[in-house]
Amino acid sequence: MTQVSVRGKVYDSVSKSVLSPVSIENLRTHQGCFSNAQGEFALDAQLGDFLIFTHVGYNRKVVSLKVADDAKSLKVYMTVKTTSLKPVTIKRGPTEYQKDSTNRADVYKDAFDYQQQKSAMSPVTSIYQKFSKKYKNLRKFQDQIIDNEKQKFIDTRYTPELTTKMTQLEGDELASFMNQYPMDYDYARVATELEIKMWIKYNFQDYVKKGRPPYVPQVKK
Repeated sequence: MTQVSVRGKVYDSVSKSVLSPVSIENLRTHQGCFSNAQGEFALDAQLGDFLIFTHVGYNRKVVSLKVADDAKSLKVYMTVKTTSLKPVTIKRGPTEYQKDSTNRADVYKDAFDYQQQKSAMSPVTSIYQKFSKKYKNLRKFQDQIIDNEKQKFIDTRYTPELTTKMTQLEGDELASFMNQYPMDYDYARVATELEIKMWIKYNFQDYVKKGRPPYVPQVKK
């Protein structure tokens, strides 16, 4: 079969805006990549291969590679997924993250109450708060709490255990990889388990390409 280098862009079918990060996988080889911030991607394949495009909130798109010339500038349009909600019965209790998050919300309640109440204050008081060192520090503290809460949620999806399973990295090499490839909160919040795994796999391929070979643990004698 003819080998081709597939290049192209992924778009929203309605707005025509580019989509990123879209997961692209060759169903024959199971090799894949993600579209970049400009919606662009590049992937090796053969004529006759099927590529599957997956993106959070969109219907999956399967493209068959039939003509070599078309594969050089492929344009893929994805449609938004419409979801009808069905009644569900939740039997499982809250996760450890949810319990901890609730406890943290109680602990930091006073700090967040300030933000909710300030709109009812007088204009003079609002101006004072804007330039007061005390309230600047309080707002900074609020931002730190929010950032910390987001990171704790990311840690429940992008775990060392899952990353080791996908990459075989351990110890310092594992920590180095996860620090170099942090996961965005919005992506962690909406991605499926399969998309999380594909994201780790894609970034690990990039990690190896940059000259960082997989970590091989030393056997203690």
